[in-house]
Amino acid sequence: MKRYKQLIYITPLFVFLSFTNVASAQQIIGFMDDVDDETPAAPIDLLIYTGLAAGAALGVKRLKK
Repeated sequence: MKRYKQLIYITPLFVFLSFTNVASAQQIIGFMDDVDDETPAAPIDLLIYTGLAAGAALGVKRLKK
């Protein structure tokens, strides 16, 4: 009987919340049409890969120690 009372309270609440819409008071942010997404902002330098390799080597060296 207790479970039945819980369902009586939960079911209308669930139905009400499922039919309500969330309204936003702010406008959707738009972007300009002349944005160039094709070219990268900056090239990835080869020095980054060298640093990653050196960091991995130092990490392995410390783990083995």
